[in-house]
Amino acid sequence: MKPLLPALLLGLAGFATEAAELRFVEQNAPADTRLWLEQQLGVTLSDAPAYQRQGKLGHYLHYRQQLNGTPIAGLMAAVSLDEQGRPWRLYHNTRLMQAQATPCDEASRAGGDAYTATLDGTVWQFAGSEEAQPWYWQDGDTLTPAWRLLAVESQPGNNKSSHWQLFVTCDGSALLGRTLQEANTRAEAAPLAGETATVQARIFALDPRTQLQDGSLLWRHDLVLDNGAYRTVPLTVQKVDNTYLLSGPRARVVDGTAPATVPFSSSDADGFQLDHQQPAFLDINGYYHLDLAQRHVESLGYPALMGGPLAIDTDAGEQDNSLYDPFLRRLEIGRVGVPDAEDPMVIWHEFGHAVQHHILPDMGDEGDWGAIGEGFSDYLAASWRQRSPEARQFEPFMVFNWDARISGRTPRQLDDLRARYHPGFLYPAHLTINGSNGDQLWGTPLFTALRQAVEQYGDIARDEFDTLLIESHFGLGPQVRMPQLARVTVDTANRLYPDRSYGQLLEQAFRHHALLPTPIAARLADDSYLLPGEKKSLAIELTNQSGRPLTVADASLLPTKGLMGDGHWLGELNADGTARWTLPLEAASNLTCGEAVILPLQFQLTLPSPTERQTRLDLQLPIGEPLWQRAIGQGGQIKDALSNERHGLSRFTLTLPESKARIDSGFVVALDLEHSKLEQLEIWLTSPYGTRISLWNKGYASHTRLKGEFPRELVPFESLDKLHGEPLAGRWLLEINDTSAGDIGQLRNWRVAQQVGARCDKDEALPNTGIIPLEQDEGGGGTASPLLLLLALWPRLWRRSTPRR
Repeated sequence: MKPLLPALLLGLAGFATEAAELRFVEQNAPADTRLWLEQQLGVTLSDAPAYQRQGKLGHYLHYRQQLNGTPIAGLMAAVSLDEQGRPWRLYHNTRLMQAQATPCDEASRAGGDAYTATLDGTVWQFAGSEEAQPWYWQDGDTLTPAWRLLAVESQPGNNKSSHWQLFVTCDGSALLGRTLQEANTRAEAAPLAGETATVQARIFALDPRTQLQDGSLLWRHDLVLDNGAYRTVPLTVQKVDNTYLLSGPRARVVDGTAPATVPFSSSDADGFQLDHQQPAFLDINGYYHLDLAQRHVESLGYPALMGGPLAIDTDAGEQDNSLYDPFLRRLEIGRVGVPDAEDPMVIWHEFGHAVQHHILPDMGDEGDWGAIGEGFSDYLAASWRQRSPEARQFEPFMVFNWDARISGRTPRQLDDLRARYHPGFLYPAHLTINGSNGDQLWGTPLFTALRQAVEQYGDIARDEFDTLLIESHFGLGPQVRMPQLARVTVDTANRLYPDRSYGQLLEQAFRHHALLPTPIAARLADDSYLLPGEKKSLAIELTNQSGRPLTVADASLLPTKGLMGDGHWLGELNADGTARWTLPLEAASNLTCGEAVILPLQFQLTLPSPTERQTRLDLQLPIGEPLWQRAIGQGGQIKDALSNERHGLSRFTLTLPESKARIDSGFVVALDLEHSKLEQLEIWLTSPYGTRISLWNKGYASHTRLKGEFPRELVPFESLDKLHGEPLAGRWLLEINDTSAGDIGQLRNWRVAQQVGARCDKDEALPNTGIIPLEQDEGGGGTASPLLLLLALWPRLWRRSTPRR
């Protein structure tokens, strides 16, 4: 994060963070698209689109919300039109707003100059006051008239400049807030004079580890590589006055950041065949792969998307990092450690960011865009790499096989099958969230579905998959959440390739990671079960989670082994509404007590998106009355750290009664705690056997409450599988370590639980297995009373003397 001027800090908290809405529609082509969109949303939009794009599925128009003819910062609406002009999807974050004051007018234009005069001219660069525009700044439900000033901030000691939109009061007396400028999407530099030429260049087609299939190979500054690590390729360059320059219609090597490094050129057409130890090799390799990536997107059917050549600086400062600057349209590639331009995946990854910014220049980094951007760019780099047989056989899931090996960072992977999405978190880039790297959470299902598609359809699936993932970005905007983009991606796959199973493969992959919630949710009512051979009606609780009114045309039970039933349900559900479906069932007499059978439910829904009209949900129906062992632990204050070196460690215990039960996959630990900075906490669980599991390791959270069950709702930092087979009974220890001083927290309660059996006798009441906490150890604790302990053991004693029916 770049340093901030203290005078500007107040502006960062005022921007809206409410979720945007994704809506599929069925509509004939309106006479006036903007007017129709205004009627749908109940707001006023700009007369002309702020920008528009042409994709494979049609035309995409992006409007700004406005009031009194003046745009409102951060609020937009996009409509997707097919080739006949029919709307089929809306995306917007508009709100019904009222302004207490009229917009800034010409009489107050000097207010912009008055504000800029208060800032350090060596740090800030502004356009003239004549470029200031009247806008509204939004702070919650309040709209304040403002001048929008476009500014560039260049802090001393920071090689990177930041491009801001500053919103100041009409008289220039105060800064209301700021946001990043929209991305630049068109080349501004004039083409070089001269003529196009082709030279033979030596490059890394793949990173050396992959090319040589050598897992022991690591970069060193004096590393000499075998000729097999290189490939000689034709390279299109520009010839100016008998000098060959790394410049062309798709890429251009520049010196854009410190240190000053003159881009490589040669008066000899044979001068482009260098070894990686020579600094100019980085310019050649980076240029080649950026040009190749541009050609790839053009070949997919997007010839004008990227707006001309992108710049690349392969010596971008003293940093072990690379980035894409969306305002300068420049890839800035680091040289510290492994020179990033040696790793082709780095170039393709940063190019992935460029693709997104050219489709959606106003995407920003709110919502989940941070992790989405990293995951998509990882996918694009890995998709390109997978086209090589060597890469398919060697570390196929690793991102940056060459660069990340000695950089001190853990290489990202595209096979993080443990990652699960949690709707209560936001997902910025590069952070561990809910037990996994958020970038991997988005990249893994994309890559999983790609590999399955290639296995099913062959190499043709590679281009088709890249195409549908690029097309899925069109018609969106700021504040996108992963489940929204997952729904759009599945829908796009089905629209672009209706004869392929790409949509199904993506849907399966997204659902595995909890990224694609169904429009309707269903759960068995509490304490639902069937005995073998029993006839009984069970209650199924339905919840509309589509965010809009929902019509269930039919809900039915699909045929399944061991269950008979023929119940149906239909009805209307309001947005977020609930209903109860009573379903008569009969269990087969040969079902085993204690097993769970699948209850497959199918819903026919009246929704515009074809991918949402039919939904299947599989519920787990217990056979026999479940018997649980559980204990609830007391909470308490979480000790604050005294300093960064002297941490605050809090311990809480509870005890499960003696039994022969062993821990299995049904084991859960539930936490409910609050802390002002969850990213400061380390949380461990220690079993009675002594195995210590990290549940939370300073994970990022966008709120202050951590509530849920591991591993069903929350993903532990370390898998609970390490506990499998250990005794369940005994003393459990929960440790919470606060690593930074100055913040407070409270553990409300916690519990551990596991189903340990089932009861199928109709004459015996189920023992009460609830555990009342009686003891406290250090931070707090819980245990079972002797009476409850006896009740918990009673089913086992009873089964020894009673024949099973």
